[in-house]
Amino acid sequence: MQHSPFRSTLFPLLSTLTSFTLVMSAMGPAKARPALDVPYIKTPDAVVDRMLEMGQVGPDDILVDLGSGDGRIPIAAAVKHGTRGLGVDLDPARTEEARAAAQQAGVADRVTFRTENLFDTDLSEATVVTMYLFPEINLRLRPELLKLRPGTRIVSHAFHMDEWTPERHDVVASNDIFLWTVPAQVGGLWRVHVPGHRDFVLRVWQQFDRVQATATSLDEHSIPAIEMKVKGPEIHYTLHTAEGPLTYTGTVDGKKMRGTSSVGDWTAEKM
Repeated sequence: MQHSPFRSTLFPLLSTLTSFTLVMSAMGPAKARPALDVPYIKTPDAVVDRMLEMGQVGPDDILVDLGSGDGRIPIAAAVKHGTRGLGVDLDPARTEEARAAAQQAGVADRVTFRTENLFDTDLSEATVVTMYLFPEINLRLRPELLKLRPGTRIVSHAFHMDEWTPERHDVVASNDIFLWTVPAQVGGLWRVHVPGHRDFVLRVWQQFDRVQATATSLDEHSIPAIEMKVKGPEIHYTLHTAEGPLTYTGTVDGKKMRGTSSVGDWTAEKM
């Protein structure tokens, strides 16, 4: 009986493929790397230092680094400033690298790293948020950042947040760094009370940290607020009245304000 050359070649090939399949099955399914929203690019050390300086981080702060990579920002904050920190990254390999680096730096008790989608991260305890993300990711995050505690500092490497103008912009070795402070949300109507003086209603319009207002007395006399500013929980404005310019400074606490003015202490409640 004659043997086909094709058959002689095919059998060894099938045997090899079968052996390969068995080996791969024994190894189990390969772990696929996650699809990343932002590629991993290391932030230069000089930029890290400036970001921490701009964010005024200290031992009482909780820093959250979104897209933390090898963990260098939370680790540097812990080593140099005693800050507690959290870093989140989609890539588990980066998370393991960051944990190892924290151990080596002796700050594993002050920083935590998690493999997590940054949009799922709880930012409510953060006093400083750092990030090196794409512009479209920054814009998707912007509404959540504005909900944070007034006074929380946001520091971004390379990319800004469009209409939300940064209060500071530094350049380090051709790298842009931007800083924002989360403003108190003061838009709406406030009834302002100053003992010994007539109450008035302050109507405030707000876009990010840009504010303007008018003050209307109970007899419906209306005047604009001048030099109105909101930074973190702090508010400042001046009213030009028949008594002269009256300056009000104070702090915002949710739906209440309190402070001092040219005519005494004042309080306000949101209507």
